[in-house]
Amino acid sequence: MPADEYVQWQRISYDLHDLTAQAAKQFQLKAIYLFGSRRFKTLSLRSDIDIFFVPASYIKSSDLRQFRHETCLALDIFLLENGRATSAINDSYIELDDDEAVIEVTRAVKLWSDEDGDSTDPDISWIQTYADHLNFQETVLPNVRLVRSLDSLKVRLDQQGLPTAPVIGEDEEEIARRLIETARVTGGFRKADFPGKGAARDSFVIAPQSEYDFQDLFWIATKPWIGQVAREHVEIVFDGQKKKSDFSLMRSRFIIEMKLAKDKNDAREIAKTLEGLAGFYRQHSNVRMVLFIIYAHKDAEIDSKRSAEARRIVCAGS
Repeated sequence: MPADEYVQWQRISYDLHDLTAQAAKQFQLKAIYLFGSRRFKTLSLRSDIDIFFVPASYIKSSDLRQFRHETCLALDIFLLENGRATSAINDSYIELDDDEAVIEVTRAVKLWSDEDGDSTDPDISWIQTYADHLNFQETVLPNVRLVRSLDSLKVRLDQQGLPTAPVIGEDEEEIARRLIETARVTGGFRKADFPGKGAARDSFVIAPQSEYDFQDLFWIATKPWIGQVAREHVEIVFDGQKKKSDFSLMRSRFIIEMKLAKDKNDAREIAKTLEGLAGFYRQHSNVRMVLFIIYAHKDAEIDSKRSAEARRIVCAGS
């Protein structure tokens, strides 16, 4: 195969200003960095564009892959958080003590930050050029973990007290996201989801009326899948009254509370209850994660500000 410099391939130019503008608009980010061969200008037309995204909130890898597909196929985007940079494309990673250490080791240069916008560093090559004929082979970082045996993964999860039969996440936050998605799906069935004339078409499954209906749906969906999920198992005393948590798992170290807000009064009462429960659970060293799942009718008027406050309470109680 002739070297790039001797073949006149069609060249495509990509402006990294477009990357920062589109990424900042689509995702909640703290910063964007460039690293790898294009950072040091030791590139060829075959080189991919290695990028660190430092997220301000959770970003799904699938969303990053879609972003890459829609903007520039030469991009190889890595999420950098808590000292770990993981490729959204091939799951390779580098892990050090903190984000600053990763940036120092890779000698990445900051393209954009939420505080200052685009960098004014004159050494940055904002216009990146690549050949149009290439299928890019994304960067694999040094301590790559492309394949982890299921047995070794289960051993590590078991040591942390996390579910292994089945594996539903590698940490509490990933497990919480999986359970949130389950709750969302089970609470949103419609008649069109049930062809034929089965009893479910007119049952509580598609017309839940109370938080207990939603809890029943969640229980039906999760118990056969995650055998260790327990319902109303952990008894606590809150505000002078005995109360059992709605659901728990991981030997009661992961607590799930589920509520339904039908109107604004419900929403106010739930907010007070959740804040109190968060404070209570925070005092119990055995509890590692509290997940509050709240269903709301439109009459409850849960706006973005109130949702942000609810997230603050959940984070405080986690």
